[in-house]
Amino acid sequence: MHPALSIIFFTVITGLAYGWLALAIVLNLIGTASWHDEQAFVWTAGVALVAIAAGLVSSTAHLANPRNAWRAVMRVRTSWLSREAVLALAFFPVFLGYVGTMLAGGGRLAALLGWLSALVALATVFATGMIYACLRTIRQWHSPLVPANYLLIALALGGLALNLQRELASPGGGSGVEVVVFGLLMLALAGKLIYWLDVGLPEGTSINTATGLRMATVRLLDVGHTAGTFLTREFGYNVSRPMVVLLRCVALALGFAVPAVLVAEGHGATVASLALVLGVAGALVERWLFFAEAQHVVRLYHGQPHT
Repeated sequence: MHPALSIIFFTVITGLAYGWLALAIVLNLIGTASWHDEQAFVWTAGVALVAIAAGLVSSTAHLANPRNAWRAVMRVRTSWLSREAVLALAFFPVFLGYVGTMLAGGGRLAALLGWLSALVALATVFATGMIYACLRTIRQWHSPLVPANYLLIALALGGLALNLQRELASPGGGSGVEVVVFGLLMLALAGKLIYWLDVGLPEGTSINTATGLRMATVRLLDVGHTAGTFLTREFGYNVSRPMVVLLRCVALALGFAVPAVLVAEGHGATVASLALVLGVAGALVERWLFFAEAQHVVRLYHGQPHT
């Protein structure tokens, strides 16, 4: 698929913000890490909400008519895109209710709204992944590993943001946050490796399997054009295998391995900031590959031998 930069930005930045808030809320509720003070709490909530809003706005940039974006909420029963939109919109009042009750002194209602905010945040990320995983026409996406990886990467990036927040609030102070973040980074790395092994193992869909004619080799007589079309440009992206291998290594190193080492060994806001920047850079490369490697089955009818 053609990698749309607006969607890449949207999925990475909103995933980071949702993962950050969900992780921060849960760790605060179970007593592993506190908000430190009211100022840190308000600052975290504000930055994360701005990031989510910016991501949601950027997601409309690839639409032919962004004014019709409101229609995304109209098909909740059948569309994961609609479910994602509804969950994204529902998150704001739930989380703001949590913020309000926390500033008013906390209590059981704050705890309830906190758990609900974390649940809605993670459900939104899951729905984003399911938008792609439900597409049977794209072999590389039609897998339960896709929403699982979306969740793991969101939590890993959110953990890096939380680690930076902790370092800014309490420089050099030890806590269980580093252990949690390191574990999430390793899980995200393992999840991505398993995904790449899974999509790389099958031979792929061919013109025989696409047409259902398996008795003999199907030969395409006419692709219908002499040059590229909208379908061949938008529903596939030509990238060489050596480049794919190189970018996969870059994504794994920048997105997970190096940040994990920095979190485990380093202390201080500078190291935590570097870990977050590298993590986001690696996630952007990973998400670009997620789209660039995906091949829609329709390309089989336009001369591509397999997907």
